[in-house]
Amino acid sequence: MKNSTTISILLVLLLMPFFIQAEEFQVKIIESKDDLPENFCSIWEKGDYLITDGEYLILIGGTSRRLYSNNYYYIADARGSLISMVPADKKQTSKMAVGAPDLRIEGKRILIDYTSIEPGKINAENGSLEFSARAEFKGEKGLRANIETVYFFFPETGRIDIRSTIQNSGKTAFEDLRYSVYFTANHSYNFSPFNRRSSPELRFNVYPRGNHFLGWMNKNPLTASGGISPDNLAPGEKFTVNYSLLANMDAKILLENLYGFTDVKPEKATVSFTNYDGSQMELIIRDVLSGAVYFRSYLRNTYSYDVLLPEGVYRAQTNFFPAVNERIFSVKSEEVNTCSIQSPSTAPVRIKITNAKGEHVPGKVTFIGLDPTPSPYFAPENPVKSGRNWESVKNSCYPPEEGMDVVLPVGTYLVYASRGPEYTMDQKIVEITLQMFRRDKQELVFVIDKVVDTKKFISLDPHMHTTYSDGSVKISERLKSLVAEGVDVAVSTDHNIIIDYSPDLKKLELDKYLAVIIGCEVTKGGVIHFNTYPLVPDKKALFNGAIDADSDEAAPLFVASRKRDPQAILQVNHPRSGTIGYFNNYQLDLNSAATAKTNFDTTFNILEVMNGPIFYSSNYTAIMDWLHLINRGLYFPIVGSSDSHAIARGEPGYSRTYIYYNGEKGQNLDIDALLKAVKKGHSFSSNGPIVDYTINRTHIPGDSLTAKDGKVVVNIQVQCTPWISIGEVRLIINGQRKMIFPVTADSDSIVQFAQEIGLTLAEDSYIAVEVLGKESLFPVLQARARGGLLENATLPYALTNPIFIDVDGNGQFDAPAQGGIQLKNPSKPKIMIQ
Repeated sequence: MKNSTTISILLVLLLMPFFIQAEEFQVKIIESKDDLPENFCSIWEKGDYLITDGEYLILIGGTSRRLYSNNYYYIADARGSLISMVPADKKQTSKMAVGAPDLRIEGKRILIDYTSIEPGKINAENGSLEFSARAEFKGEKGLRANIETVYFFFPETGRIDIRSTIQNSGKTAFEDLRYSVYFTANHSYNFSPFNRRSSPELRFNVYPRGNHFLGWMNKNPLTASGGISPDNLAPGEKFTVNYSLLANMDAKILLENLYGFTDVKPEKATVSFTNYDGSQMELIIRDVLSGAVYFRSYLRNTYSYDVLLPEGVYRAQTNFFPAVNERIFSVKSEEVNTCSIQSPSTAPVRIKITNAKGEHVPGKVTFIGLDPTPSPYFAPENPVKSGRNWESVKNSCYPPEEGMDVVLPVGTYLVYASRGPEYTMDQKIVEITLQMFRRDKQELVFVIDKVVDTKKFISLDPHMHTTYSDGSVKISERLKSLVAEGVDVAVSTDHNIIIDYSPDLKKLELDKYLAVIIGCEVTKGGVIHFNTYPLVPDKKALFNGAIDADSDEAAPLFVASRKRDPQAILQVNHPRSGTIGYFNNYQLDLNSAATAKTNFDTTFNILEVMNGPIFYSSNYTAIMDWLHLINRGLYFPIVGSSDSHAIARGEPGYSRTYIYYNGEKGQNLDIDALLKAVKKGHSFSSNGPIVDYTINRTHIPGDSLTAKDGKVVVNIQVQCTPWISIGEVRLIINGQRKMIFPVTADSDSIVQFAQEIGLTLAEDSYIAVEVLGKESLFPVLQARARGGLLENATLPYALTNPIFIDVDGNGQFDAPAQGGIQLKNPSKPKIMIQ
């Protein structure tokens, strides 16, 4: 570090491009893109501050405007926030949001905007350049606070220290206060060695970002709750938090600097790679006992790599794509610490899927390694380059009509081909060996056939994600996976952005199998997630015209969605899923839906009760909520969705919605007819079983009828492909599982249940059909039961929308529960008989 006395500051007019010039730093107000030495930040605006020391380029927001995450959530205001930091002259783009005041009062999060910035002060003690940002907080009950955040830029080090102080400037004490500064690198791929028990002092995260590494160090004491906490702040009292942001092209130097903030002394360990051709690979080093990740990055043409690690025992995993290998090694003080990992040998395999007639079937082929052979890991989208999520499991592929060549590590595998719940599955156990001549290939031909009759139905998955938000697959891979799972229609629902999948669908020539509908998942954490579709993108508008989702209440979001697209469906998603569950956030009574928090709004159209394939989860609670709501006269047709973010262990189409539909599919889909049927509830949710349910052979789910004598005839048929087995069929009458029918059909039977049931009803009733199996859908669905418990497995499940029966002859269905919910908009029309 140069002595501060050598630093000179030249103040010039603010209108000049440079307003501060020091020996180590240049600081510039951005007037146009010509003021940027290279294209290193996509979110700059006129008025921002560029700081450079010749080694690093840094941007601080100089104007007030919204910053958004990679998932299109509003995260912070730009003014006074660090919005980019990269090594100079490396053609690396970066955006971040670091430094905004982040308060939590009684658990409620409040982001504060800075109102002023004071740039350009040189710290005489340490030679750093200081920027100060100030804010004022005025809250309820007389709460007041002044906030000052100071950024210390150290020349030629790639280091910024951050000190932020909140002072109670009012007469009322803060209680249950948590204070920190906001941080997001807008980069999903990272690692942290922090573990509360084994390494509590290692409170840092590292973000591998292409040609450099970014580090974030939390220097504050670890509290019992894990948060940063003054708890109570009396009038006049101050509370200060400290952090450091670092960047370096060398991970070893960055880690050395991060460990330098702690009392932990790391040692150098050298990991070498043999039988490796230099192609892209990933190195992950975990502590054996805690599982904490001490290093992670993608490498290429690297045959040995030095990593800093504290003394301990580690597991080094190397993903050579598709080969996977790992070694356990120890690191000791003042010793030569090495670990050598060999890339397994590979051999080519040719795979193809046909039906019994030899015709191509667009399905998936999945490889599961049989011990000691690990499952292959095909290369995902490189998250170091994309900054997005990535597939941590990828062992499936989609052979085209001409077949596909796949390179696999030698070993033994369970290999199976499938195409969703309407087709059979073909599986083989194969041993992949090195051929005598390298040009030889093992050939695997799989034969699967459609065996379930779905002429009445069309399948829809109305909830999924891609790398446009927090998904881990590109649109093209998402579309291939949907076709491979036999989904007929998919809705694009990335968070807070409207995306059209159809150009990619046509380019892939898959539009004869799949139709897509344009939608969006309106997302506000702590409030609600809901889908809206169909939509028309506005390519000139922010996020293609998606509504602004920054609201503390759901009702304004419903209103904004209706205003933008009056005919669109509003689908409330995963209503009981933690803090993103609408029913949780509005405290809908679990026992009977009798009460809810003020402003609970019921003007949505449909309800997602199966989010993913697992019934015994928050899905079960959502289903009970749905029944309670119908009991109170509030009927929302249900849908099942996958909410797929990946593919393997998060397969699209599980769950899905089957809709009664007699129009054309693929390119000629009648979207209006399809969505009209969805809004009526002419459908059922399923992760496999196909349910055909009628009353008096004329009315289907979602319908209503009058039966003055109370007599109805229920007809149910359940079909399953042979790899799906059901255990029982239930009749739900007015919210109660009144009749349960055990299923004893042969596992090879396609029609596993068919029965006609005569009922005499004493009062107005609604009847839904529920189907449940007791054998896992593994391996077609790769997620395994947590803890080996049956209720955590992906068991076959289906649930129909109800049929409503007017028994008293008054022309409407009278709900069985007395009283309603205290709602903001309680006037829900009664369910009229059609």
